[in-house]
Amino acid sequence: MFTFTPRLFLVVGNPASGKDELIAAVNVIGSLHAEIVPKHTNRKWHADDYNEMICEKIPNPADPFADYIDNPNYDIDNCDIVYENYGSKYGIKTVDIWDGLMRGTMQVLVVSNSKALNQLINAFGKLAVTLYVYSPITRDAYIKSTREKEERTHVENPYYLVDEEYISSRVKRFDMSWNIYVDNFMLFDHVLIFADKQEDLFDQIFRLFRAYERIIV
Repeated sequence: MFTFTPRLFLVVGNPASGKDELIAAVNVIGSLHAEIVPKHTNRKWHADDYNEMICEKIPNPADPFADYIDNPNYDIDNCDIVYENYGSKYGIKTVDIWDGLMRGTMQVLVVSNSKALNQLINAFGKLAVTLYVYSPITRDAYIKSTREKEERTHVENPYYLVDEEYISSRVKRFDMSWNIYVDNFMLFDHVLIFADKQEDLFDQIFRLFRAYERIIV
């Protein structure tokens, strides 16, 4: 018997806006409060995907320096919400979200795509809570930090090559999520601020979860 109504938090934000830090915060808080909803994708695997992405190809766990192998968990064909971002396909299984909500656990899903966002809001109604994560990071700062991260991954695994196409596509549409927020301002319930202090973002999301844990729909 739940003492509150579990919600689906839909997170929108530009590249390097703090979404990765928010995911880390949710993972630290643990499943007692919330869990990340993974997305299936055919884009290249990145070292900082953690539990947010189920990529079509993944490093070989038996030999990280070998060619990538098929991911047995990749199942985009059975996702009921499918969309494209930055030239790659992404898929979401709403049944998995419902399962999590039925277990009494808040669900957190990063989805910076207006079509998918509207589909999810229509599917989950009042259970959906929309968040925009804002950061003052510039396009140039994003390019620099992302290329450094890609190069570090290459050093750790020579098979992994710096994904210039990935960087270029995200830079080209750097303001996509900001435009979603501006064009659909009344659609958003909350704005979180990431000013390069991860602990501040941790505090904001924790307080938000605590607030919704006192609400019964």
